[in-house]
Amino acid sequence: MVTRQSSMRQSNSAGPISEVKAGTMRRRGPGARLVVLYLAAILLVIWAIAVDERPTYNQFFRELYDLRHMVLLGFSGLLVLELTALLGRRWIRKRSIYYAVAGLFVVVIGVLIDNPHPVSGGVEDAAGDALRNIIGGIACLTLSGALDPPLRREHDWLRGRPRQLLGWMSVLVLIVVLRSLIDVGLAYAGRNARFPVLIDLTESWQQRFIVLENSLLFVGQPPPGWTSRNDRETAMISFEGEQDAAVTVNEVSPDWSGFNTLRFQIYSDLKDPVILSMHIDDKRSDPPPGDRYDTQLVVQPGLNDYEIPYRDIQAGPANRELRLNRMRRIGLFAPARPERFRLFFRGVRLVERDEPGPCAVPRRGALLAGRASRILRAPDLTDTHERAPRSGSSG
Repeated sequence: MVTRQSSMRQSNSAGPISEVKAGTMRRRGPGARLVVLYLAAILLVIWAIAVDERPTYNQFFRELYDLRHMVLLGFSGLLVLELTALLGRRWIRKRSIYYAVAGLFVVVIGVLIDNPHPVSGGVEDAAGDALRNIIGGIACLTLSGALDPPLRREHDWLRGRPRQLLGWMSVLVLIVVLRSLIDVGLAYAGRNARFPVLIDLTESWQQRFIVLENSLLFVGQPPPGWTSRNDRETAMISFEGEQDAAVTVNEVSPDWSGFNTLRFQIYSDLKDPVILSMHIDDKRSDPPPGDRYDTQLVVQPGLNDYEIPYRDIQAGPANRELRLNRMRRIGLFAPARPERFRLFFRGVRLVERDEPGPCAVPRRGALLAGRASRILRAPDLTDTHERAPRSGSSG
């Protein structure tokens, strides 16, 4: 019977065969894992240096920019770990020391890169960011340690349940630190799931894409006169009376193909008509007038049901057509009035009409600039029930 030996032989063409103890061999050069970390770290550093301002056109990139230092610390810590193992393998046999060096690097760099400027201040915010980034970087190292076989062979207590506990705890910490990215992902998932609804101000996923200016968003019961809502949650926007106010929804579903009409409803409990401006565009940054679709909505008392054909939207810019597969935002703007006023909204959605009319408004309501309308019955109105306001996030 051949018995398993506790040692292995290492041959060398330039010398005799020597005995090598099991578990003490070290790799001679960087492996595939280290090469990947090299490339990832280099690309990450280039990206962190090249992007010098917070993106405004995409929620995901905006959150990733805010977390860039944490991601940089995580990759840098793993890179320092492998470099320490590569360069110090002849003098340091304990792999746990490699992790200690990488952890110290993460702490020091985390404090330095989030050090607040003495003039600009922001000490509390910088301290919170530094703590978050350091915890995230350390969690990357502990997760690597839970998956590191040489470290498990070096420390018996890292086997079995302790190793699993360390790994799951590291994953949980990373989920908490990266929670904002997860929230953004859920917001995009909600947006895609609700298509062809472009805007639903009552949904939680929508809040990340809303920008409020001199206005407040409430979600509650519909006004009694809006009988078609049947006590379903309805969005109410309170506009500041003395200043121009706006509600903008960024990053609507970009591809509007498969439909030919934009539809939405506005309910007014005012005694007199009010005029709103509506903007639709397909640019990352807010384009100037003449490079987007602009129209004015005449909101009559009662229910106003608006439908805007695609051909009107496409013809909005003066020298081009809007790209219906790259739409970006929809905004409503209210001019200053003597006092604050409120309007109720139902979601903006895409619909298919056999023959969309030449005007933007069938039913109740009207568009200025020569667009006609059909009139529906204006029901009697009473006061509405309101809930606490929801604040929209900056877009």
